[in-house]
Amino acid sequence: MTKFDADKFEEVVKKSKQKNRKKSILMVVISVVLSIIFVLGILFGIFWMNDRHGYENAKYLEVKTRFMTPNVQTRNLPQSDIGLFNGKNTAEVQKDVDGYPLEWGDITGTYNILSKLGKVDIYSMGGKSYPEGRRMNFFNPNITYKYITADIQDKAIKEKNYTKKKGKNGSSWTRFPEDLYEKITYPNDLENIVKTENRVVEVGISFDKPYTYEEVQKMLPDNLTQAWYWVSEGEQASKKTEHIHLNDADEDIFTPTVTFGYSNSSDFKYGDLQLGDYWKGDNGLNTVIEMLKTDCSLKMEKDEQKILDGILKNNRLENKKDMLLNGIVLTGRSENFKQLEGKSWIQAASAGASAEIVPYIKPTK
Repeated sequence: MTKFDADKFEEVVKKSKQKNRKKSILMVVISVVLSIIFVLGILFGIFWMNDRHGYENAKYLEVKTRFMTPNVQTRNLPQSDIGLFNGKNTAEVQKDVDGYPLEWGDITGTYNILSKLGKVDIYSMGGKSYPEGRRMNFFNPNITYKYITADIQDKAIKEKNYTKKKGKNGSSWTRFPEDLYEKITYPNDLENIVKTENRVVEVGISFDKPYTYEEVQKMLPDNLTQAWYWVSEGEQASKKTEHIHLNDADEDIFTPTVTFGYSNSSDFKYGDLQLGDYWKGDNGLNTVIEMLKTDCSLKMEKDEQKILDGILKNNRLENKKDMLLNGIVLTGRSENFKQLEGKSWIQAASAGASAEIVPYIKPTK
């Protein structure tokens, strides 16, 4: 019978414990390392996705600026403020008024890891000071604009001369008889513009009906710069009436109008932000319109949606010269606008940004 060796047994147990302890420590180390790698992988994925969405939002911001804000361009690459789960792009914008670059506020886009494009806030456009001009007013030739004054509205309410309309989601609004509305008087700033001296001016022209690009070229003089073309929903667009409620009986009112258009310069290249020429390639302009229709944060306004749908449906988008135009932004010396006075195809002419001509900056025209 083998004799039990207590010392040897104790030594074997001790070695076994040491071995198991090393295995446990190794397993803990491996688990910690794997956990760190896993967490770092998740963080890297979040940062990568957020950075990618920041890039897409920067493109969206540029497209929104160029195509939906008349004669406005970004001055530089957007400055990005990237967080863990969201971020913000901000770019300074300017107008080109006959070769004079005028600071025009900034534009901001916000995004997060769940949104592909995020959203673009344009409320700060021109929000710094408007030191040399104001926003241009545009009037769609496919729309008849009418207004009702506050006095007439109050009287109709007292006399219960109205009807209540209800929307799908519980919304409601008051509808007054058609004969209480008056057609607005379209603004025409040309007379005052030509009286000014030694200035370059930006003017938004609303046409009396949609015209082709070629027709517009025949209508306009050569000594004015064609800065931005306002695209129409197409000649098939149905006429409609838009009613506006005023606090005062002011006929020269600001009419909010959804605008989509382009400048002659449409090939955008800012550093690594290659946006390309949307008038070439595989249906590029359709991509622009689809991008503008996509907003993961807020639903697009119905009017804006209808305008873009109309452009897609009623225009040939392969060539910008095939698109019908509602109006145009012109820039030039104030005296050169004299040639446009009395033109029957001008429905409205609204002055925008302007600057005093200085010796060291030569106007384009």
